[in-house]
Amino acid sequence: MKVFPETVTIDEDGNKFTKPSTVGVLLKAVVQPVSVVSPDTQNVGFETTTKYRLRLVGYPDLLGAQSQVEWRGKRYVLDGDPQIFSGSTRTARAEYVMLRK
Repeated sequence: MKVFPETVTIDEDGNKFTKPSTVGVLLKAVVQPVSVVSPDTQNVGFETTTKYRLRLVGYPDLLGAQSQVEWRGKRYVLDGDPQIFSGSTRTARAEYVMLRK
């Protein structure tokens, strides 16, 4: 899996903004499908959303909201803030939801 962490850049007017890095980092990860059922949308059957739970193995930092992930040849964005589990050193982790539309 290749992760493109969030970076801060400055445009020609001096404005700061965030975007995914152009260079990806190869990491081990655990990816699990997330069941998504939303009957209240009007485009059921016409638009699909694929979501996966993502846990990075050995990554020391949290990913920013503009980070992207490349997995199995497709690019995913992060959906929302990470869910942080702060248990023991063996069970502490951050889980993300990655989304592809």
